[in-house]
Amino acid sequence: MKYNTIAIVMAMEEEALPLIEHYALKKIQFHNPVTVYGNNDLSLILSLNGKSIEYKIDNIGSQAAAINTHIVIEKYDPDLIINCGTAGAFKSKNTKIGDVFIADKCVCYHDRRISLPGGYEEYGYGNYRVINSDIIAEKFDLKQGIISTGDAFDAGIEDLNIMKKNNVDVKEMEAAAIAWVCQLNNVDFTALKVITDFVDEPHKTGDDFLTNLNLASKKLKDKTIELVDYLKK
Repeated sequence: MKYNTIAIVMAMEEEALPLIEHYALKKIQFHNPVTVYGNNDLSLILSLNGKSIEYKIDNIGSQAAAINTHIVIEKYDPDLIINCGTAGAFKSKNTKIGDVFIADKCVCYHDRRISLPGGYEEYGYGNYRVINSDIIAEKFDLKQGIISTGDAFDAGIEDLNIMKKNNVDVKEMEAAAIAWVCQLNNVDFTALKVITDFVDEPHKTGDDFLTNLNLASKKLKDKTIELVDYLKK
């Protein structure tokens, strides 16, 4: 399927700048706290979660991602939203640093534990739909996997147990929130995640993330460009 208007939703400015430069996107609007870039006819939008006024850092996590996505859909009416960013994965699944995953089957949560009857547990997991990625993955040498979202950089025992139960391949901090807003508004969604660290290794994931960020950002840029150029009318 080809799309008239594609929006890329991202959290970190450093990860987004190579795409902004490649497509010569211009800053078109600020919807507090979201900063929106676009091309001349607004058929390609890139929207950042913005900065924390208090801490002078990027707004990462599901809250900012949900607000960002709501604003993008309300103001720019995209046909497809792509969430691009860095993520952790599992070395035990033969994943390598720099591997790029596209969402497969669904995106879910691993830290929304709601042990109440009547569907609350399933509601907590989310399991939001994504576009079929079989052809895209084969064409652009992407790995496919279930992506899981949580608002902590690390992963506790309960988080790991839920990710194992849900057969999760990629752990990150935004995709499920974005997918939920897309699903509410009947907007197609996918996610592209490049691996910077391993969830199942005894290293400090934050240190690994910073060490591998430059390599990961280049891989993310290249694969995002391939995906956008392929899907855009």
